[in-house]
Amino acid sequence: MVWTMTLAGIAALAWGSSDFVAGVCARRMPIRTVLIGSKLAGMLFAVAFLAVRGQPLAADARLFLTAAAAGAIGLPAMGLLYRAMRDGSLAVVAPVAAVAALVPVAWGLMHGETFGPAAAAGGVAALAGITLASWPVTPSRPGDPLRGHHSPATVKTAVCGAGAALGFGLYFVLLHEAAPGDPSGATAYVRIAGGTLALLVLLARPIRSPAPSVPRGRSVWLLPAVVGVLDTVADGAFAFAAAAGTIGTAAILASMYPAVTVLLTTAVLRERLPRVHLVGVLSALVAVACLAV
Repeated sequence: MVWTMTLAGIAALAWGSSDFVAGVCARRMPIRTVLIGSKLAGMLFAVAFLAVRGQPLAADARLFLTAAAAGAIGLPAMGLLYRAMRDGSLAVVAPVAAVAALVPVAWGLMHGETFGPAAAAGGVAALAGITLASWPVTPSRPGDPLRGHHSPATVKTAVCGAGAALGFGLYFVLLHEAAPGDPSGATAYVRIAGGTLALLVLLARPIRSPAPSVPRGRSVWLLPAVVGVLDTVADGAFAFAAAAGTIGTAAILASMYPAVTVLLTTAVLRERLPRVHLVGVLSALVAVACLAV
């Protein structure tokens, strides 16, 4: 259980950092640049890992198909999330994560996984903390420093968030099911599949030259590349966590990454942490304690 929590915690840290960087990128450059750049970087990182690992991959048709399905779902899910972060608040990842975690939990329950009273309480606390830790806030007082940083979710943003949630939930399940005996190989296959799909999209519709306000040159691709590497690390950590324990517990713990995004937003962008976000972070900590029992 400790090993599962450690790996899921690494996944949460990496995903939370990735979403923070991606949210900043989505407001400075076209979403397709962020999405395709991150997917291609993740694919190259996975290929480099396989080259260093030196272990042959299993020629398993089921693995290929599952990885391809995960890559096909992950690309539009990320695109919907980035659009939601661009049009709304960086904190929109909170309800996305909360709903996405329910899909692998339901999958685990259907396949015989069980939750004790403490774990069930931890799951409820985690889902509540995930949502509250990044709940969009609109200040009512003029001159509040948060004004302009957070806004109520629009219908379009909510639809994008819901679509991303469903996609991420299915992505978690497919990543776990790809190859339980070889989580690193499964992660590499999934990232290569996603990168290949992104490359096909890029060839079919090349990215236009950036707008004058967007940094040119290498800086255009540097931050999306960071997003891709962090996502790949998070995927691998989650795959190992799910293989070491149960997919439901691993998904709940890993899905606490919005707290990381919120803390980074507070520390880097100097946005004040509202009380509702603080309650959410504390709730997430309570969830970790319950799930560790």
